[in-house]
Amino acid sequence: QQAARAGTTRLLAPGCGGAMMRGDPEGDRLTGAGATGQAGAAGHSLAGIAIERYLRWHWAFFGGAVLTTATACGTMVYWIRHFTFAPATFFFELFIFVYGLMMLVLDWPTPHLRNHKHVQAVRNHIYKFALFMTRFTGRGFWYLFLATLVFGALWDTGINWFLGLTCTAYLAILGFVAVMKGLAMTYKLKRVHGCIRNKGITTNELLPGGHPGLSGPQFKDMVERVTEEKDVFADDEIDYIINALAFTPYHDSKVTVEELKYWLLPGPALMV
Repeated sequence: QQAARAGTTRLLAPGCGGAMMRGDPEGDRLTGAGATGQAGAAGHSLAGIAIERYLRWHWAFFGGAVLTTATACGTMVYWIRHFTFAPATFFFELFIFVYGLMMLVLDWPTPHLRNHKHVQAVRNHIYKFALFMTRFTGRGFWYLFLATLVFGALWDTGINWFLGLTCTAYLAILGFVAVMKGLAMTYKLKRVHGCIRNKGITTNELLPGGHPGLSGPQFKDMVERVTEEKDVFADDEIDYIINALAFTPYHDSKVTVEELKYWLLPGPALMV
């Protein structure tokens, strides 16, 4: 009981508000799993968030994927119809098409197709070989890159300057805003990491007793307890953070003990 009270005291100890930016670089490797949130909070699934808020970004990313794929298809048809022998241009368009398909697989907003076994297999490979594309910040930089390809395919070739300008503008704005939002979430998550390490809190003290991990609401409650700040993360940001912490692309919106241990190790900020 004394140990439990001591752990709770550290969890609620003052001095880790907005000024706390970084953790102890010499800290020991953490183990365990520990004390946060009300048991009832686990009942609030992120499924509702996925429908009400998370899909807003999903639809924006999905729109960018559709624009990229449509640009590739349209320009390939254009060059074929004009009987132009331009193998370099054709492969350039082919790469845009493949990139567009990859983003369609990642950003398809409806669960029925996302749960198809072949789609899941492709997502697993993307998660393994192109992990940056599954991160909010990485996806933002990727759409900035796709904006340059679409600009080259439509504007530079003179196929359609208007579509080249509008499609490029959409992808560039989407990418820039996503990068800014991702960096903001990364900064705030680093603050939480530093706060936990400076207080000496272990994973055993972060998890509710007997629970194998943290659900989204429990993770948010834990963050508010250790930082002593309300609404550090919005509800629709929690799923992106859990996705960044997860070892696999399918995590049921929960952070496991092993994922918490890895996150709390000393090192650079985890990119969201």
